[in-house]
Amino acid sequence: MGHGGSKLAAGTHMPAETAARGFPRRFDATFKMSLSRIMALLTDPNHPDGPAYAVSWVAGWYGNMIFHGGPTKDHAPLATARSAGKLGRDFNVTLPAGPGAQEQGPGRTEILRYSPSFRHETWWFAMQVGGDGPHAAHVERFEWRRSRGAEVKAVEGGSGWGLKLVRMGPGSADLGHASASDDGEDREGPDGPDGRTSDGKEVVAVWADAGMSLSRMGTLEYRGSGATGELGLAWSVMAAATCMCLWQLRQQRNLAVATTAAAT
Repeated sequence: MGHGGSKLAAGTHMPAETAARGFPRRFDATFKMSLSRIMALLTDPNHPDGPAYAVSWVAGWYGNMIFHGGPTKDHAPLATARSAGKLGRDFNVTLPAGPGAQEQGPGRTEILRYSPSFRHETWWFAMQVGGDGPHAAHVERFEWRRSRGAEVKAVEGGSGWGLKLVRMGPGSADLGHASASDDGEDREGPDGPDGRTSDGKEVVAVWADAGMSLSRMGTLEYRGSGATGELGLAWSVMAAATCMCLWQLRQQRNLAVATTAAAT
């Protein structure tokens, strides 16, 4: 399943209530750090009594990420991720096999791939989506792009910059580079109409970064077909998990900069 780089993995679990209810359309993310653990909490601001999910980095920013199927570190993993690739900027993301999987049953691993270009960076993954109702299962590619465009700026409480997840469509799963019609980041000027990029691609999720905050990370919103359930629950989990991977990578870079500055 997935784009050829997928493989069976163990240890993730799809809670029955998550399978029945699906993901919220919006998450506010906050975090706290201690000497032994870094934790984040994802909650739906519109339904504070609804489902929440914890994310933990037990070994720090350079360790594995665990996306828990509930609001504490004691909840079983819904997804896990570890850095991979020569530069450590790819991530192997393990997802549950499906709603009926046992807690330690087989799962699948999808790859978030780093794709640098001369001017910009993108991260992309390809996976099987659909399969529910009228939407036949098929493989599509999705790209995370840095953005200061209208889609990100429209998120209340954001700093005006962040990321957008772009639906590249079927038949693009094996492309390891940014599309020729887009440079991997918003152009100067507005996004296209109806939730699309300037090159006509659908934006299916946005991450609005909170900026300089001691506890707020930002807000993740699903958009368009990413919010309707058309792409499937596994895709929703993958989108949230990979967003947290990119947050982790950003913290690695911030730490490297601080370490270099302290040494000079």
